[in-house]
Amino acid sequence: MQPRPRGGRTASVITPLSTAHLARRIFQQKYSLQLAPGVIEWLESFVANFEMEDDEEQIVSTFEHLVRGCIGSGSGLGNKITVPLLEETYEKLLVAADPDSNGAGGDGGAGDDLDASQYFKIIDSFDLPAWRWDDVRGGFEKPKDAPSIAPGPLSKSRYLRDRFNIIKQVILRNEHFCPPTVVDAARSDYMKLTTIKNLLGRQGGHFLLFGLLTRMEDNEFYLEDLDDKVKLDLSEATPESGLFTEGSFVLVDGDFGYDSVFKVAEIGHPPSERRDEAMKIHGHHDFLGVGVVSAAEEADLIAAEQSPHHETSFILLSDLHLDNPRVMTALGEVLSAYNDMDEKSVPKLFVLCGNFRSRPWLFNGEAMRDYTGTPPDPVSSPRGTLLACSHFLLVPGPTDPWSSAALPRPPLPTALLKPLLSKVPNVTLGSNPCRIRWFSQEIVIFRDDLMGRMMRNAVRFPAEEGGGTGGRKGDLRKALVQTVLDQAHLAPLPISVRPVLWDYDHALRLYPMPTTLVLADSFEPYKLVYERCLVFNPGSFHRKRFGWSTYHPHMVEIRDRMEESELPGVDD
Repeated sequence: MQPRPRGGRTASVITPLSTAHLARRIFQQKYSLQLAPGVIEWLESFVANFEMEDDEEQIVSTFEHLVRGCIGSGSGLGNKITVPLLEETYEKLLVAADPDSNGAGGDGGAGDDLDASQYFKIIDSFDLPAWRWDDVRGGFEKPKDAPSIAPGPLSKSRYLRDRFNIIKQVILRNEHFCPPTVVDAARSDYMKLTTIKNLLGRQGGHFLLFGLLTRMEDNEFYLEDLDDKVKLDLSEATPESGLFTEGSFVLVDGDFGYDSVFKVAEIGHPPSERRDEAMKIHGHHDFLGVGVVSAAEEADLIAAEQSPHHETSFILLSDLHLDNPRVMTALGEVLSAYNDMDEKSVPKLFVLCGNFRSRPWLFNGEAMRDYTGTPPDPVSSPRGTLLACSHFLLVPGPTDPWSSAALPRPPLPTALLKPLLSKVPNVTLGSNPCRIRWFSQEIVIFRDDLMGRMMRNAVRFPAEEGGGTGGRKGDLRKALVQTVLDQAHLAPLPISVRPVLWDYDHALRLYPMPTTLVLADSFEPYKLVYERCLVFNPGSFHRKRFGWSTYHPHMVEIRDRMEESELPGVDD
Protein backbone atom coordinates (compact mmCIF):
# COMPACT_ATOMS: atom_id res chain seq x y z
CA MET A 1 0.00 0.00 0.00
CA GLN A 2 1.52 3.34 -1.09
CA PRO A 3 1.61 6.27 1.39
CA ARG A 4 -0.57 9.26 0.74
CA PRO A 5 1.11 12.14 -1.13
CA ARG A 6 2.15 15.14 0.89
CA GLY A 7 2.39 18.73 -0.33
CA GLY A 8 1.36 17.78 -3.85
CA ARG A 9 4.24 15.29 -4.23
CA THR A 10 3.81 11.54 -4.56
CA ALA A 11 5.72 9.65 -1.91
CA SER A 12 7.75 6.85 -3.50
CA VAL A 13 9.76 5.64 -0.54
CA ILE A 14 8.46 3.25 2.11
CA THR A 15 9.42 4.47 5.55
CA PRO A 16 10.83 2.22 8.30
CA LEU A 17 7.39 2.34 9.89
CA SER A 18 5.94 0.78 6.73
CA THR A 19 8.59 -1.93 6.83
CA ALA A 20 7.59 -2.68 10.41
CA HIS A 21 3.95 -2.73 9.38
CA LEU A 22 4.68 -5.22 6.58
CA ALA A 23 6.67 -7.38 8.98
CA ARG A 24 3.81 -7.50 11.46
CA ARG A 25 1.29 -8.17 8.72
CA ILE A 26 3.27 -11.12 7.32
CA PHE A 27 4.72 -12.67 10.48
CA GLN A 28 2.02 -11.92 13.04
CA GLN A 29 -1.27 -11.43 11.23
CA LYS A 30 -0.90 -13.92 8.37
CA TYR A 31 1.15 -16.67 10.04
CA SER A 32 0.28 -16.13 13.72
CA LEU A 33 3.97 -15.96 14.72
CA GLN A 34 5.38 -14.18 17.77
CA LEU A 35 8.23 -11.72 17.22
CA ALA A 36 10.97 -11.63 19.86
CA PRO A 37 12.56 -8.29 20.85
CA GLY A 38 14.93 -6.99 18.18
CA VAL A 39 13.27 -8.81 15.25
CA ILE A 40 11.60 -5.69 13.80
CA GLU A 41 14.88 -3.77 13.98
CA TRP A 42 16.74 -6.64 12.30
CA LEU A 43 14.20 -6.77 9.47
CA GLU A 44 14.36 -3.00 8.97
CA SER A 45 18.15 -3.16 8.80
CA PHE A 46 17.90 -6.11 6.41
CA VAL A 47 15.59 -4.19 4.06
CA ALA A 48 17.77 -1.08 4.17
CA ASN A 49 20.96 -3.08 3.56
CA PHE A 50 19.59 -4.46 0.27
CA GLU A 51 18.00 -1.12 -0.70
CA MET A 52 14.48 -2.52 -0.97
CA GLU A 53 12.74 0.39 0.77
CA ASP A 54 10.89 1.53 -2.36
CA ASP A 55 9.73 -1.94 -3.46
CA GLU A 56 6.89 -3.22 -1.29
CA GLU A 57 6.36 -6.31 -3.46
CA GLN A 58 9.99 -7.36 -3.02
CA ILE A 59 9.81 -6.82 0.75
CA VAL A 60 6.68 -8.99 1.02
CA SER A 61 8.27 -11.72 -1.12
CA THR A 62 11.46 -11.65 0.98
CA PHE A 63 9.51 -11.85 4.23
CA GLU A 64 7.50 -14.79 2.86
CA HIS A 65 10.75 -16.65 2.08
CA LEU A 66 12.07 -15.92 5.57
CA VAL A 67 8.85 -17.15 7.18
CA ARG A 68 8.89 -20.40 5.24
CA GLY A 69 12.55 -20.95 6.05
CA CYS A 70 11.98 -20.31 9.76
CA ILE A 71 8.98 -22.64 9.93
CA GLY A 72 10.80 -25.44 8.12
CA SER A 73 14.00 -25.08 10.12
CA GLY A 74 13.04 -27.69 12.72
CA SER A 75 14.50 -25.49 15.46
CA GLY A 76 11.79 -26.41 17.94
CA LEU A 77 11.09 -22.76 18.82
CA GLY A 78 7.37 -23.19 18.22
CA ASN A 79 5.70 -20.04 16.89
CA LYS A 80 8.34 -17.57 18.12
CA ILE A 81 10.70 -15.84 15.69
CA THR A 82 14.05 -14.70 17.09
CA VAL A 83 16.98 -12.81 15.60
CA PRO A 84 19.33 -15.86 15.73
CA LEU A 85 16.67 -17.92 13.94
CA LEU A 86 16.36 -15.28 11.20
CA GLU A 87 20.13 -15.15 10.77
CA GLU A 88 20.37 -18.94 10.57
CA THR A 89 17.49 -19.07 8.07
CA TYR A 90 19.08 -16.40 5.89
CA GLU A 91 22.36 -18.37 5.76
CA LYS A 92 20.51 -21.53 4.74
CA LEU A 93 18.62 -19.69 2.01
CA LEU A 94 21.91 -18.35 0.67
CA VAL A 95 23.34 -21.87 0.46
CA ALA A 96 20.19 -23.22 -1.23
CA ALA A 97 20.32 -20.43 -3.83
CA ASP A 98 24.03 -20.92 -4.62
CA PRO A 99 24.36 -22.49 -8.10
CA ASP A 100 27.60 -24.17 -7.06
CA SER A 101 26.06 -25.87 -4.04
CA ASN A 102 24.37 -29.25 -3.94
CA GLY A 103 20.97 -27.79 -3.15
CA ALA A 104 17.88 -27.50 -5.33
CA GLY A 105 19.31 -24.46 -7.08
CA GLY A 106 22.11 -26.49 -8.67
CA ASP A 107 22.32 -27.93 -12.16
CA GLY A 108 19.58 -30.00 -13.73
CA GLY A 109 18.86 -33.42 -12.31
CA ALA A 110 18.54 -32.27 -8.72
CA GLY A 111 17.16 -35.18 -6.74
CA ASP A 112 18.22 -37.86 -9.23
CA ASP A 113 20.60 -39.28 -6.66
CA LEU A 114 17.85 -39.68 -4.04
CA ASP A 115 16.89 -43.27 -3.24
CA ALA A 116 13.17 -43.66 -4.04
CA SER A 117 12.80 -46.46 -1.50
CA GLN A 118 13.68 -44.01 1.28
CA TYR A 119 10.84 -41.71 0.22
CA PHE A 120 8.17 -44.34 -0.37
CA LYS A 121 6.28 -45.19 2.77
CA ILE A 122 2.82 -46.55 3.59
CA ILE A 123 1.54 -45.09 6.86
CA ASP A 124 -1.08 -46.92 8.91
CA SER A 125 -3.76 -44.76 10.54
CA PHE A 126 -2.89 -46.19 13.94
CA ASP A 127 0.76 -45.11 13.50
CA LEU A 128 0.06 -41.45 12.69
CA PRO A 129 1.30 -38.97 15.32
CA ALA A 130 -1.65 -37.67 17.33
CA TRP A 131 -1.27 -33.92 17.05
CA ARG A 132 -3.83 -32.10 19.21
CA TRP A 133 -4.76 -28.44 19.14
CA ASP A 134 -3.56 -26.35 22.08
CA ASP A 135 -5.95 -23.46 22.79
CA VAL A 136 -3.35 -21.59 24.85
CA ARG A 137 -0.48 -21.76 22.34
CA GLY A 138 -2.76 -21.49 19.35
CA GLY A 139 -0.98 -24.38 17.64
CA PHE A 140 -0.49 -28.15 17.53
CA GLU A 141 1.12 -30.16 20.30
CA LYS A 142 1.69 -33.85 20.99
CA PRO A 143 -0.28 -35.33 23.91
CA LYS A 144 1.58 -36.94 26.77
CA ASP A 145 -0.44 -40.15 26.52
CA ALA A 146 -0.58 -42.36 23.43
CA PRO A 147 -3.98 -42.76 21.71
CA SER A 148 -6.15 -45.61 22.93
CA ILE A 149 -8.97 -47.61 21.41
CA ALA A 150 -10.79 -47.32 24.75
CA PRO A 151 -10.03 -43.76 25.94
CA GLY A 152 -11.61 -41.81 28.76
CA PRO A 153 -14.88 -39.88 28.37
CA LEU A 154 -13.12 -36.54 27.83
CA SER A 155 -11.77 -37.84 24.52
CA LYS A 156 -15.22 -37.60 22.92
CA SER A 157 -15.46 -33.85 23.41
CA ARG A 158 -11.76 -33.27 22.72
CA TYR A 159 -11.79 -34.59 19.17
CA LEU A 160 -14.69 -32.27 18.28
CA ARG A 161 -12.92 -29.33 19.94
CA ASP A 162 -9.82 -30.09 17.88
CA ARG A 163 -11.84 -30.09 14.67
CA PHE A 164 -13.56 -26.84 15.66
CA ASN A 165 -10.33 -25.02 16.53
CA ILE A 166 -8.43 -26.20 13.45
CA ILE A 167 -11.15 -25.01 11.10
CA LYS A 168 -11.63 -21.76 12.99
CA GLN A 169 -7.96 -20.80 12.77
CA VAL A 170 -8.17 -21.36 9.00
CA ILE A 171 -11.22 -19.08 8.84
CA LEU A 172 -9.61 -16.30 10.86
CA ARG A 173 -6.50 -16.44 8.67
CA ASN A 174 -8.56 -16.08 5.49
CA GLU A 175 -8.30 -12.61 3.97
CA HIS A 176 -12.07 -12.14 3.99
CA PHE A 177 -12.21 -12.63 7.76
CA CYS A 178 -9.10 -10.67 8.77
CA PRO A 179 -10.04 -7.44 10.60
CA PRO A 180 -8.52 -4.25 9.21
CA THR A 181 -5.26 -2.98 10.67
CA VAL A 182 -4.61 0.62 11.66
CA VAL A 183 -3.38 1.41 8.16
CA ASP A 184 -6.41 -0.32 6.57
CA ALA A 185 -8.95 1.11 9.01
CA ALA A 186 -11.09 2.37 6.16
CA ARG A 187 -11.71 -1.18 4.95
CA SER A 188 -15.07 -2.42 6.14
CA ASP A 189 -15.68 -5.32 3.77
CA TYR A 190 -14.43 -8.07 6.09
CA MET A 191 -16.71 -10.66 7.69
CA LYS A 192 -16.79 -10.56 11.48
CA LEU A 193 -17.50 -13.73 13.42
CA THR A 194 -19.61 -13.58 16.57
CA THR A 195 -19.59 -16.26 19.27
CA ILE A 196 -22.96 -17.68 20.26
CA LYS A 197 -22.71 -16.55 23.88
CA ASN A 198 -22.29 -12.97 22.66
CA LEU A 199 -25.79 -13.09 21.18
CA LEU A 200 -27.23 -12.73 24.67
CA GLY A 201 -29.23 -9.51 24.91
CA ARG A 202 -28.65 -8.63 21.24
CA GLN A 203 -31.98 -9.73 19.76
CA GLY A 204 -32.83 -8.07 16.47
CA GLY A 205 -29.22 -7.89 15.26
CA HIS A 206 -27.58 -9.37 12.18
CA PHE A 207 -24.65 -11.75 12.82
CA LEU A 208 -22.28 -14.27 11.26
CA LEU A 209 -21.77 -17.41 13.35
CA PHE A 210 -19.55 -20.47 13.12
CA GLY A 211 -20.23 -23.79 14.79
CA LEU A 212 -21.33 -27.41 14.64
CA LEU A 213 -24.62 -28.15 12.90
CA THR A 214 -26.43 -30.56 15.18
CA ARG A 215 -29.90 -31.85 15.99
CA MET A 216 -31.09 -31.86 19.61
CA GLU A 217 -33.71 -33.92 21.48
CA ASP A 218 -36.55 -31.73 20.18
CA ASN A 219 -35.59 -32.80 16.62
CA GLU A 220 -34.69 -29.19 15.74
CA PHE A 221 -31.40 -27.99 14.29
CA TYR A 222 -28.99 -26.05 16.49
CA LEU A 223 -25.63 -24.41 16.00
CA GLU A 224 -23.13 -25.22 18.72
CA ASP A 225 -19.71 -23.77 19.48
CA LEU A 226 -17.32 -24.16 22.44
CA ASP A 227 -19.43 -22.00 24.77
CA ASP A 228 -23.10 -22.20 23.88
CA LYS A 229 -25.74 -23.25 21.36
CA VAL A 230 -28.59 -21.51 19.53
CA LYS A 231 -31.68 -22.85 17.81
CA LEU A 232 -31.73 -22.36 14.03
CA ASP A 233 -34.61 -21.48 11.74
CA LEU A 234 -33.66 -22.88 8.31
CA SER A 235 -37.01 -22.21 6.63
CA GLU A 236 -35.61 -19.42 4.45
CA ALA A 237 -31.94 -20.45 4.41
CA THR A 238 -30.08 -20.26 1.11
CA PRO A 239 -27.34 -22.91 1.02
CA GLU A 240 -24.03 -22.21 -0.68
CA SER A 241 -22.22 -24.93 -2.66
CA GLY A 242 -21.53 -28.28 -1.03
CA LEU A 243 -23.44 -30.87 0.98
CA PHE A 244 -24.62 -29.97 4.48
CA THR A 245 -24.99 -32.72 7.03
CA GLU A 246 -25.57 -32.91 10.73
CA GLY A 247 -22.11 -33.10 12.29
CA SER A 248 -20.47 -30.63 9.90
CA PHE A 249 -19.04 -27.24 10.85
CA VAL A 250 -20.75 -24.39 9.04
CA LEU A 251 -20.94 -20.62 8.76
CA VAL A 252 -24.44 -19.16 9.12
CA ASP A 253 -25.46 -15.58 8.35
CA GLY A 254 -28.75 -14.21 9.57
CA ASP A 255 -30.79 -12.42 12.25
CA PHE A 256 -31.13 -13.23 15.93
CA GLY A 257 -34.84 -12.98 16.65
CA TYR A 258 -36.62 -11.80 19.78
CA ASP A 259 -37.72 -15.40 20.37
CA SER A 260 -33.98 -16.29 20.74
CA VAL A 261 -34.09 -18.26 17.49
CA PHE A 262 -31.45 -17.52 14.85
CA LYS A 263 -33.16 -17.08 11.47
CA VAL A 264 -30.60 -18.18 8.87
CA ALA A 265 -30.42 -16.30 5.59
CA GLU A 266 -27.33 -18.05 4.20
CA ILE A 267 -25.40 -21.15 5.21
CA GLY A 268 -22.02 -22.18 3.84
CA HIS A 269 -18.93 -24.27 4.46
CA PRO A 270 -15.80 -22.69 5.97
CA PRO A 271 -13.08 -21.73 3.49
CA SER A 272 -10.33 -24.27 2.92
CA GLU A 273 -6.59 -23.65 3.00
CA ARG A 274 -4.25 -24.95 0.32
CA ARG A 275 -1.54 -27.37 1.31
CA ASP A 276 1.36 -25.03 0.55
CA GLU A 277 -0.15 -22.27 2.69
CA ALA A 278 -0.80 -24.64 5.61
CA MET A 279 2.72 -26.07 5.44
CA LYS A 280 4.24 -22.59 5.60
CA ILE A 281 2.62 -22.23 9.02
CA HIS A 282 2.69 -25.78 10.40
CA GLY A 283 5.45 -27.36 8.29
CA HIS A 284 7.68 -27.77 11.34
CA HIS A 285 5.31 -30.48 12.61
CA ASP A 286 5.80 -34.11 11.55
CA PHE A 287 2.18 -34.99 10.75
CA LEU A 288 3.02 -38.34 9.07
CA GLY A 289 5.71 -39.55 11.44
CA VAL A 290 8.33 -39.71 8.67
CA GLY A 291 10.39 -36.67 9.61
CA VAL A 292 10.21 -32.91 9.10
CA VAL A 293 11.16 -31.61 5.65
CA SER A 294 12.71 -28.15 5.32
CA ALA A 295 11.96 -25.78 2.45
CA ALA A 296 15.23 -26.65 0.68
CA GLU A 297 14.61 -30.40 1.10
CA GLU A 298 11.07 -29.97 -0.21
CA ALA A 299 12.45 -28.43 -3.40
CA ASP A 300 14.81 -31.40 -3.84
CA LEU A 301 11.95 -33.87 -3.33
CA ILE A 302 9.74 -32.12 -5.89
CA ALA A 303 12.61 -32.17 -8.39
CA ALA A 304 13.17 -35.87 -7.68
CA GLU A 305 9.55 -36.95 -8.13
CA GLN A 306 9.38 -35.11 -11.48
CA SER A 307 12.71 -36.50 -12.68
CA PRO A 308 12.66 -39.09 -15.51
CA HIS A 309 14.84 -41.22 -13.26
CA HIS A 310 11.89 -41.73 -10.88
CA GLU A 311 9.00 -41.98 -13.33
CA THR A 312 6.51 -44.65 -12.24
CA SER A 313 2.81 -45.29 -11.75
CA PHE A 314 0.41 -46.48 -9.06
CA ILE A 315 -2.52 -48.74 -9.98
CA LEU A 316 -5.72 -48.40 -7.92
CA LEU A 317 -8.56 -50.92 -8.04
CA SER A 318 -11.64 -50.97 -5.82
CA ASP A 319 -14.39 -53.47 -5.00
CA LEU A 320 -12.44 -56.61 -5.89
CA HIS A 321 -14.97 -59.35 -5.18
CA LEU A 322 -12.84 -62.46 -4.78
CA ASP A 323 -15.94 -64.68 -4.75
CA ASN A 324 -16.84 -63.62 -8.31
CA PRO A 325 -15.11 -65.80 -10.96
CA ARG A 326 -15.42 -63.08 -13.64
CA VAL A 327 -13.71 -60.56 -11.38
CA MET A 328 -10.88 -62.99 -10.65
CA THR A 329 -10.42 -63.70 -14.36
CA ALA A 330 -10.39 -59.99 -15.22
CA LEU A 331 -7.95 -59.24 -12.39
CA GLY A 332 -5.64 -61.95 -13.73
CA GLU A 333 -5.73 -60.32 -17.18
CA VAL A 334 -4.91 -56.89 -15.73
CA LEU A 335 -1.97 -58.23 -13.74
CA SER A 336 -0.72 -60.24 -16.74
CA ALA A 337 -0.68 -57.12 -18.89
CA TYR A 338 1.49 -55.26 -16.38
CA ASN A 339 3.59 -58.38 -15.77
CA ASP A 340 4.63 -58.41 -19.45
CA MET A 341 6.13 -54.90 -19.25
CA ASP A 342 9.83 -54.25 -18.91
CA GLU A 343 11.06 -53.58 -15.40
CA LYS A 344 11.35 -49.80 -15.90
CA SER A 345 7.67 -49.53 -16.87
CA VAL A 346 6.18 -51.82 -14.24
CA PRO A 347 4.03 -49.90 -11.70
CA LYS A 348 5.62 -49.24 -8.34
CA LEU A 349 2.44 -49.90 -6.38
CA PHE A 350 -0.86 -51.74 -6.71
CA VAL A 351 -3.58 -50.52 -4.33
CA LEU A 352 -6.32 -53.14 -4.01
CA CYS A 353 -9.36 -51.87 -2.10
CA GLY A 354 -12.27 -53.93 -0.74
CA ASN A 355 -14.88 -55.02 -0.40
CA PHE A 356 -13.15 -58.29 -1.20
CA ARG A 357 -16.42 -60.20 -1.11
CA SER A 358 -19.77 -59.44 -2.76
CA ARG A 359 -21.59 -60.31 0.47
CA PRO A 360 -20.85 -58.96 3.95
CA TRP A 361 -18.45 -60.94 6.09
CA LEU A 362 -19.93 -63.71 8.21
CA PHE A 363 -17.94 -65.95 10.50
CA ASN A 364 -18.45 -69.15 8.50
CA GLY A 365 -16.45 -71.52 6.36
CA GLU A 366 -17.67 -70.12 3.03
CA ALA A 367 -16.44 -66.61 3.81
CA MET A 368 -13.11 -68.00 5.05
CA ARG A 369 -12.58 -69.84 1.75
CA ASP A 370 -13.22 -66.65 -0.26
CA TYR A 371 -10.46 -64.79 1.57
CA THR A 372 -7.97 -67.64 1.84
CA GLY A 373 -8.20 -68.74 -1.80
CA THR A 374 -5.22 -68.97 -4.13
CA PRO A 375 -3.96 -65.57 -5.35
CA PRO A 376 -3.95 -64.80 -9.12
CA ASP A 377 -1.09 -66.45 -11.03
CA PRO A 378 0.70 -63.27 -12.18
CA VAL A 379 1.12 -62.26 -8.54
CA SER A 380 2.14 -65.61 -7.14
CA SER A 381 4.41 -66.73 -10.00
CA PRO A 382 8.01 -66.91 -8.71
CA ARG A 383 9.34 -65.44 -11.98
CA GLY A 384 6.74 -62.72 -12.28
CA THR A 385 8.03 -59.20 -12.95
CA LEU A 386 5.41 -57.81 -10.59
CA LEU A 387 6.69 -60.00 -7.78
CA ALA A 388 10.15 -58.48 -8.05
CA CYS A 389 9.32 -54.86 -8.87
CA SER A 390 5.90 -53.99 -7.45
CA HIS A 391 4.43 -53.48 -3.99
CA PHE A 392 0.86 -54.48 -3.13
CA LEU A 393 -1.33 -52.59 -0.65
CA LEU A 394 -4.63 -54.11 0.51
CA VAL A 395 -7.17 -51.69 2.01
CA PRO A 396 -10.29 -53.19 3.67
CA GLY A 397 -13.77 -52.11 2.65
CA PRO A 398 -16.83 -51.41 4.82
CA THR A 399 -17.98 -55.07 4.96
CA ASP A 400 -14.59 -56.79 5.17
CA PRO A 401 -13.54 -58.70 8.32
CA TRP A 402 -13.57 -58.28 11.07
CA SER A 403 -13.58 -54.93 12.68
CA SER A 404 -16.59 -52.89 13.74
CA ALA A 405 -17.94 -50.08 11.59
CA ALA A 406 -15.91 -47.45 13.48
CA LEU A 407 -13.24 -45.48 11.64
CA PRO A 408 -10.35 -45.86 11.20
CA ARG A 409 -10.56 -49.58 10.43
CA PRO A 410 -7.59 -51.85 11.17
CA PRO A 411 -5.97 -53.92 8.38
CA LEU A 412 -7.31 -57.24 7.18
CA PRO A 413 -6.41 -60.09 9.56
CA THR A 414 -3.14 -61.76 8.68
CA ALA A 415 -4.62 -65.19 9.43
CA LEU A 416 -7.02 -64.91 6.49
CA LEU A 417 -4.32 -64.06 3.97
CA LYS A 418 -1.62 -66.62 4.69
CA PRO A 419 -1.64 -68.10 1.14
CA LEU A 420 -1.06 -64.66 -0.39
CA LEU A 421 1.53 -63.56 2.17
CA SER A 422 3.49 -66.80 1.76
CA LYS A 423 3.87 -66.31 -2.01
CA VAL A 424 4.11 -62.51 -2.36
CA PRO A 425 6.73 -60.82 -0.18
CA ASN A 426 5.92 -57.18 -1.01
CA VAL A 427 2.46 -56.96 0.53
CA THR A 428 1.23 -54.41 3.06
CA LEU A 429 -2.08 -54.88 4.85
CA GLY A 430 -3.21 -51.30 5.23
CA SER A 431 -5.73 -49.64 7.48
CA ASN A 432 -8.73 -47.73 6.17
CA PRO A 433 -7.90 -44.93 5.64
CA CYS A 434 -4.16 -45.12 5.07
CA ARG A 435 -1.60 -42.70 3.65
CA ILE A 436 1.21 -43.02 1.13
CA ARG A 437 4.25 -40.79 1.10
CA TRP A 438 6.06 -40.51 -2.25
CA PHE A 439 8.87 -37.93 -2.13
CA SER A 440 7.01 -34.65 -1.42
CA GLN A 441 3.51 -36.04 -2.02
CA GLU A 442 0.97 -37.19 0.55
CA ILE A 443 -1.68 -39.52 -0.88
CA VAL A 444 -4.71 -40.48 1.23
CA ILE A 445 -6.55 -43.72 0.39
CA PHE A 446 -10.08 -44.01 1.82
CA ARG A 447 -12.51 -46.83 0.94
CA ASP A 448 -16.09 -46.01 1.85
CA ASP A 449 -19.41 -45.53 0.10
CA LEU A 450 -19.19 -41.88 1.06
CA MET A 451 -21.42 -40.41 -1.65
CA GLY A 452 -24.44 -42.48 -0.68
CA ARG A 453 -23.85 -41.94 3.04
CA MET A 454 -23.57 -38.17 2.66
CA MET A 455 -26.64 -37.94 0.43
CA ARG A 456 -28.75 -39.97 2.84
CA ASN A 457 -27.84 -37.64 5.70
CA ALA A 458 -27.81 -34.31 3.84
CA VAL A 459 -29.99 -31.54 5.23
CA ARG A 460 -32.84 -30.64 2.89
CA PHE A 461 -33.54 -26.91 2.70
CA PRO A 462 -36.92 -25.51 1.64
CA ALA A 463 -35.11 -23.27 -0.85
CA GLU A 464 -33.91 -26.39 -2.68
CA GLU A 465 -37.36 -27.75 -3.50
CA GLY A 466 -38.26 -27.99 -7.14
CA GLY A 467 -34.79 -27.57 -8.61
CA GLY A 468 -32.04 -29.55 -6.98
CA THR A 469 -30.13 -28.41 -3.96
CA GLY A 470 -27.57 -25.80 -3.07
CA GLY A 471 -24.27 -27.24 -4.18
CA ARG A 472 -26.21 -30.12 -5.77
CA LYS A 473 -27.62 -27.91 -8.49
CA GLY A 474 -24.48 -28.68 -10.42
CA ASP A 475 -22.36 -31.75 -9.93
CA LEU A 476 -22.76 -34.08 -6.96
CA ARG A 477 -19.14 -35.08 -7.29
CA LYS A 478 -17.92 -31.51 -6.97
CA ALA A 479 -20.23 -30.94 -3.99
CA LEU A 480 -18.86 -34.01 -2.21
CA VAL A 481 -15.22 -33.10 -2.85
CA GLN A 482 -15.71 -29.52 -1.70
CA THR A 483 -17.50 -30.64 1.45
CA VAL A 484 -14.83 -33.14 2.48
CA LEU A 485 -11.91 -30.75 1.87
CA ASP A 486 -13.62 -27.69 3.36
CA GLN A 487 -14.48 -29.73 6.45
CA ALA A 488 -10.88 -31.05 6.48
CA HIS A 489 -12.24 -34.45 7.49
CA LEU A 490 -13.10 -37.76 5.82
CA ALA A 491 -16.32 -38.28 7.82
CA PRO A 492 -18.14 -34.97 8.49
CA LEU A 493 -21.12 -36.81 9.94
CA PRO A 494 -22.57 -37.32 13.44
CA ILE A 495 -21.03 -40.13 15.41
CA SER A 496 -24.38 -41.97 15.47
CA VAL A 497 -24.24 -42.21 11.67
CA ARG A 498 -20.49 -42.72 11.21
CA PRO A 499 -18.84 -44.05 14.38
CA VAL A 500 -15.29 -42.81 14.98
CA LEU A 501 -12.62 -44.00 17.40
CA TRP A 502 -12.34 -40.77 19.41
CA ASP A 503 -8.60 -40.94 20.07
CA TYR A 504 -7.84 -41.72 16.42
CA ASP A 505 -9.97 -39.03 14.84
CA HIS A 506 -6.74 -37.31 13.76
CA ALA A 507 -6.26 -40.17 11.26
CA LEU A 508 -9.35 -38.91 9.41
CA ARG A 509 -8.15 -35.30 9.41
CA LEU A 510 -7.38 -33.66 6.07
CA TYR A 511 -5.37 -30.74 7.43
CA PRO A 512 -2.91 -29.92 6.06
CA MET A 513 -4.65 -30.77 2.81
CA PRO A 514 -3.08 -33.83 1.12
CA THR A 515 -1.55 -33.71 -2.35
CA THR A 516 -3.95 -36.38 -3.59
CA LEU A 517 -7.14 -37.83 -2.09
CA VAL A 518 -8.53 -41.16 -3.32
CA LEU A 519 -12.20 -41.55 -2.35
CA ALA A 520 -12.69 -45.16 -3.43
CA ASP A 521 -16.45 -45.51 -3.70
CA SER A 522 -19.03 -47.69 -5.43
CA PHE A 523 -20.21 -44.44 -7.07
CA GLU A 524 -19.23 -43.80 -10.69
CA PRO A 525 -15.59 -42.82 -11.33
CA TYR A 526 -14.60 -39.15 -11.36
CA LYS A 527 -11.58 -36.84 -11.21
CA LEU A 528 -11.53 -33.28 -9.81
CA VAL A 529 -8.93 -30.74 -8.72
CA TYR A 530 -9.95 -28.57 -5.77
CA GLU A 531 -7.52 -26.04 -4.28
CA ARG A 532 -4.64 -27.85 -6.04
CA CYS A 533 -5.63 -31.17 -4.45
CA LEU A 534 -6.35 -34.00 -6.90
CA VAL A 535 -9.38 -36.02 -5.82
CA PHE A 536 -10.56 -39.08 -7.73
CA ASN A 537 -12.61 -42.24 -7.41
CA PRO A 538 -11.50 -45.38 -9.30
CA GLY A 539 -15.04 -46.79 -9.03
CA SER A 540 -15.98 -50.45 -8.73
CA PHE A 541 -13.69 -52.76 -10.67
CA HIS A 542 -16.55 -55.02 -11.73
CA ARG A 543 -18.40 -52.30 -13.64
CA LYS A 544 -19.17 -52.46 -17.36
CA ARG A 545 -15.62 -52.88 -18.70
CA PHE A 546 -13.65 -53.71 -15.55
CA GLY A 547 -12.07 -50.33 -14.90
CA TRP A 548 -9.40 -48.93 -12.61
CA SER A 549 -7.31 -45.77 -12.15
CA THR A 550 -3.65 -45.19 -12.96
CA TYR A 551 -1.82 -42.51 -10.99
CA HIS A 552 1.37 -40.91 -12.38
CA PRO A 553 3.06 -39.05 -9.49
CA HIS A 554 5.79 -37.59 -11.71
CA MET A 555 3.45 -35.48 -13.85
CA VAL A 556 3.80 -31.72 -13.31
CA GLU A 557 0.19 -30.84 -14.19
CA ILE A 558 -2.03 -31.99 -11.34
CA ARG A 559 -4.98 -33.02 -13.51
CA ASP A 560 -2.72 -35.15 -15.74
CA ARG A 561 -1.60 -37.35 -12.85
CA MET A 562 -4.64 -39.65 -13.02
CA GLU A 563 -6.13 -41.45 -15.98
CA GLU A 564 -8.94 -43.97 -16.13
CA SER A 565 -8.17 -47.37 -17.59
CA GLU A 566 -10.32 -50.31 -18.54
CA LEU A 567 -9.90 -53.87 -19.75
CA PRO A 568 -10.76 -54.13 -23.47
CA GLY A 569 -12.65 -56.97 -25.04
CA VAL A 570 -14.67 -57.98 -22.01
CA ASP A 571 -18.32 -58.74 -22.67
CA ASP A 572 -20.86 -56.54 -20.91
